[in-house]
Amino acid sequence: MENVYQLVSAGLVISLSFACGDSANAQTTRTRTPRTPAATKGAARTPKPPAPKPAAKPKPPAPQPAPKTDDAPAPKPAEPPAPPPTPPAKEEPAKPGAAAATTPDDLAPKTETNPAVLTALQTPRKTPRDYLQAVLWLIDLGRPQLAKPIMADLAKLQVTDQQRIDLVAEFGSSSMLKLARAKELAPAGAAFSDACMAAASAATNNPQRLATLIHQLADPSPEVRVIAQHDLATMGQPAATATLETFARETDGRRRAALADAISSMRPFVEGPLLAMLDTSDPALRADVAKLLTELKVPRAQPFLMGANVAERELNMALHSYAQGTPIAIPDAVNQVELWHWNDANKQLTAVRLRADDARVVWMSKLARALANLRPQNAEYQQRALVLGWEAASLTTAAPHSPSTSQQPTSTDARVLNGVLAEALKENAPHAAIDAINALAQHGDASILITGDGKPAPVADALASPNRNVRFAALRAIVALDPASPYPGSSRVTEAVAWFSGSGENRRVIVAMPTIAAASDLAGLLAGQNLAAEATNRGRDGVNMALTTPDLEAIFVDMDIIVPGIRDVLYELRTSPTTGQVPIAILAAEGRLEAAKRLAAEHQRVIAVPRPHSPEVVATTVKQLADLAGRDSLPPKERLAQAELAQAWLAKLESGSRPFYVIRRTALLPSKSPRSTPPAPLPNR
Repeated sequence: MENVYQLVSAGLVISLSFACGDSANAQTTRTRTPRTPAATKGAARTPKPPAPKPAAKPKPPAPQPAPKTDDAPAPKPAEPPAPPPTPPAKEEPAKPGAAAATTPDDLAPKTETNPAVLTALQTPRKTPRDYLQAVLWLIDLGRPQLAKPIMADLAKLQVTDQQRIDLVAEFGSSSMLKLARAKELAPAGAAFSDACMAAASAATNNPQRLATLIHQLADPSPEVRVIAQHDLATMGQPAATATLETFARETDGRRRAALADAISSMRPFVEGPLLAMLDTSDPALRADVAKLLTELKVPRAQPFLMGANVAERELNMALHSYAQGTPIAIPDAVNQVELWHWNDANKQLTAVRLRADDARVVWMSKLARALANLRPQNAEYQQRALVLGWEAASLTTAAPHSPSTSQQPTSTDARVLNGVLAEALKENAPHAAIDAINALAQHGDASILITGDGKPAPVADALASPNRNVRFAALRAIVALDPASPYPGSSRVTEAVAWFSGSGENRRVIVAMPTIAAASDLAGLLAGQNLAAEATNRGRDGVNMALTTPDLEAIFVDMDIIVPGIRDVLYELRTSPTTGQVPIAILAAEGRLEAAKRLAAEHQRVIAVPRPHSPEVVATTVKQLADLAGRDSLPPKERLAQAELAQAWLAKLESGSRPFYVIRRTALLPSKSPRSTPPAPLPNR
């Protein structure tokens, strides 16, 4: 048995030896001598098979042929050691007048990792456009300092006026403004921007060039026509306005068609003017304008372009939507909207910028006028057209008029005027209400104050308007009519006279905060704005003082005011005629601002702000409140003039010629509302 084990072991050893030999032969066969052989320490050795175990005496393996001399790489002498590194040379100080060693273009690839910045720096620059594009890229990427050498190179180029015009047309005035405001590129950036804008403005406002381009729109050459269309489109609003006015005057059919094609490529600049041109009395021109508006798919034009039955529904829907506060267009940064007016007599367009709310009223007047023209027998439509037309006319002298709305208030029937006044009071159209009141006063018929149902007539009802100017107009009209007998609402006359007679030149505000200290601090800050503040820490006192202060310009009330709380205070202030439209600022402590904003959104002319602690913040808040008041606010001198008239009327009422006017002496005394602290004194002027 032992012999068997020895024979098996010997066989395994022999098999392993053959396998190792084959592997060595294969490696030798696949190895080729490189052209430049690596250095070796000696000649290649022939691999030896592993020695067999001494216990077994196997048959020795077949001898392997020795490799040929040509297959073995020749030995290479060892390379000499590398020389020691050369010590760095000492930097010599730069000589005066020598050029800088590096520039932002050189440093940026080494220090920047933003691929967009690298692209902006490394993009080839040949024309002024290439230089400007790189500069604007770097400004947008927040690396304006890297654009300084590029800007310097751009400033050295000989740029023609036409190239400057093309740059403004391609990149826009906003990019030029951005370049001018980059402090890192001053003064070269601002100078280049100003030069480009000046060239563009000169080209745009050049009547001769505009006329030439408009004339080329009908040129026999298609290439000339296309170039003219492109140039006009890049010139913006002035070119669009001039093209539309030429279109309205053109009588040649071929040229008119060419102008219409050009107008179609000028949106959005032509949309507003085309809407205004719908007011034309020329049927052919209106048809062409309607066709252009249909092709351009201007949403605001749709109610004017439909059939009678559909148009009535669409006009009513649009009026309802805008009455709910929907803006007619996106306002700009100062909350203004541009409106256009078409003068049909001289075929000219003019534009005016209005507050978003005022622009909405003007546009609603246009819709109401179209509806009244569509259904002339509908008295409700006619009345609404008059109200909105008179309101719009007071907002801007450029408001459009038509025969239906150009009707003067003084020539309108008293019955219609009463209806218009009632509608104006209901829809909060103060200027239309004042027009109607003044017209009723000129009729001189005191019977308009008498009603059959015992309710106050519209003129007497206007004494309860939240608008100060409407109340004063109504009071003046009633005094002028001088009724000889009692009428519904006559008791309001003496109250109004007493209230207006207390006005003066002081600018007053009310401050209601949880603590006297906080209210007094804010009152002191408001004194720096020439405002005399009356401070309190109770909601009830704040309301009472506000109701009896005819010179009130604003109210500051804290979210945490008590007795009563903030909601009750706002409700009482907004439901009283004397404070119904006085701007209010809700002051919010930390963590309460969002709740204050939600509360402010429930009311008109109310804003929410954090509690102010600095003169700068107070000044900003005062300006916001003044903007809320808008055109309805009166300067102190006009309030004083109203007080002088009211005092004269009071003397007339006290004469006893009209005994139904009961004069309450307490109403004529200065307000004695409790105050927690005396009002802050007015600053010396």
